[in-house]
Amino acid sequence: MKLAILTIASALVVTASLSASDDSDIESRLKTSNCLVATHSDPSILKRIHRLLDSKQETEKLIGRSSTFFPIFDLQLKEYKLPEELKYITMFETDLNNGDVSHSGATGIWQLMRDVKEEFGLRVDNVVDERYDLARSTEAALKDLKRMYEATGSWELALAGYNCGMGRLNDAFKRSRSKDFEKVKKFLPEETKNYIPKFVAFNYLMKNYRHHGLHPRLPIMDKQVVGSVKVYNYITLQQVADVTGIPFQLIKDLNPQYGESYVPENPKGSNIFLPRRVTNALVEFVSHSDAQPLSPMNFSTIVINEDIPALKEDPDYFSTTYTVGEGETLEALSELFNCNAYNIQMWNHLEGTTLTVGQELTLYMPRVIPKKV
Repeated sequence: MKLAILTIASALVVTASLSASDDSDIESRLKTSNCLVATHSDPSILKRIHRLLDSKQETEKLIGRSSTFFPIFDLQLKEYKLPEELKYITMFETDLNNGDVSHSGATGIWQLMRDVKEEFGLRVDNVVDERYDLARSTEAALKDLKRMYEATGSWELALAGYNCGMGRLNDAFKRSRSKDFEKVKKFLPEETKNYIPKFVAFNYLMKNYRHHGLHPRLPIMDKQVVGSVKVYNYITLQQVADVTGIPFQLIKDLNPQYGESYVPENPKGSNIFLPRRVTNALVEFVSHSDAQPLSPMNFSTIVINEDIPALKEDPDYFSTTYTVGEGETLEALSELFNCNAYNIQMWNHLEGTTLTVGQELTLYMPRVIPKKV
């Protein structure tokens, strides 16, 4: 019995030692990590990081889901000249679930409240709720974050304001008689106090998950390489599915903003998100919609090139290897192969964006082409 007790005690000591070692490594990476906010080794931050690392399967799925959304966010972050790390907000706000609605009514992947309708011109009703539109909601969220940052000069305060609203943040300024986040935060709601530790934890995760043996569990290819088409006339999501050969449910999953499963006429244009491999079919379809009836009979079904071996898990795609040449960049390759730079990073487990001459990359490309009758 004594031997058993000693063995258990020894195991606990070893476990504690390993945990301390892990914390030391994490703290070291936190100090050198690029982050918008202070990354000191707050116990609550370490606790959140460990929780993410311990929930390996769920965390790998979450990282994988980023392949659907981050390329869309990156385009607008670049357009608004905002730090790319802001996209991590969507990970801890909604677990990258665009259908999420909070108890307070915050909706969509950026958790926007209904008042964005007035502030940023988003349509919010039973037919169209643009808080679910990946492009329009991102635009509204980034405008809000940019406004918060310009008003406060601090990303800690900007993130806090994004969560609780400028009114509550101004009230905390008055009560604390300061605009120093460390002094202000004690007057903020509990959820807002936790916002910064969450942000730091997810920033750490996305920049260091490879060091912890995590491998993204990627969704199907049609959810990874996503594009969009702007349409102006009435069209149903079923017609989109018929024309492109994409299952209706996938079209619906990518476009939850259309609650009644149709896109109403809109002179400013409405976004339809779908696998990039079939965007040309929809573009040609809607460009002829004034001259002929909206009918899938104007287009053939998807034609598959049988000579190219398909992926077992994704028969509409094949893999190929590409050797990087002199001066080539991720952005240039993404344009060449009609995918996203972020896709290439995920497929090849790249930590950064720098490529070297002679480096071999795995790329995934569609085996299908839409043909007009």
